[in-house]
Amino acid sequence: MEIEKIAKIIRENGGTLYLVGGAIRDEIIGKTVYDRDYCVTGITKEMFISLFPKAKVLGKSFEVFEIEHNQFALARREQKSGIRS
Repeated sequence: MEIEKIAKIIRENGGTLYLVGGAIRDEIIGKTVYDRDYCVTGITKEMFISLFPKAKVLGKSFEVFEIEHNQFALARREQKSGIRS
């Protein structure tokens, strides 16, 4: 599935897709981009799964979804863990 189609499906369901990570740097400095990572905002994990049921789930601490060698992470807030002294 082309990234434009994925972006359109996300947008039609109230979300936004952003290109993130090393691909941006590589584009800027003129290097070949080998993989692209995306951040999805505005939709839930459950909605993403219902929109893309064939997406492969990766990651243990937080889910990353893979569709045809592209990785999609849902935006999240970092939470500190541990005890401060």
